[in-house]
Amino acid sequence: MAPWLIWFLLALALAFLEMAMPGLILIFFSIGSLVTSAVLLLFDPSFTQQILIFLLSSMASLLLLRRWMSRVFRGDSSSRQRDNFDDSPVGIRVPVIKAISPAERGRIRYRGSDWYATAGECIEADAIVEIVGYADSSRQVYCVKSVTSIQG
Repeated sequence: MAPWLIWFLLALALAFLEMAMPGLILIFFSIGSLVTSAVLLLFDPSFTQQILIFLLSSMASLLLLRRWMSRVFRGDSSSRQRDNFDDSPVGIRVPVIKAISPAERGRIRYRGSDWYATAGECIEADAIVEIVGYADSSRQVYCVKSVTSIQG
């Protein structure tokens, strides 16, 4: 197999790996492989020179293009919450699986899983409660309150 083709296939493999494991690093080695492949089409360098061309072109592309590519491919982030993104369970009504008391955690069913829950009152199993937030600075324990009626 021709050396230029090996370097070209390595460039393609690294580019595909970058898509599978995005970290914006492998793409620069892919660029280095592509440059080495192009140089091999024009000249006949030794293997040591090929490695040197690969390393220099990879480092040059990393130093020259990383900042620009990071802005282009990472995009902008916004701290405001999107309307259709539901990360907060506050206000969701869920069933109680295991009784909850102020002294002991109980269990609720939320999104098909059982979760620990605390409350400032005693709540029996099979009751419907409303999630008011997280308890104990944890995203694994919910704080709930009882509700008197179920809304559709």
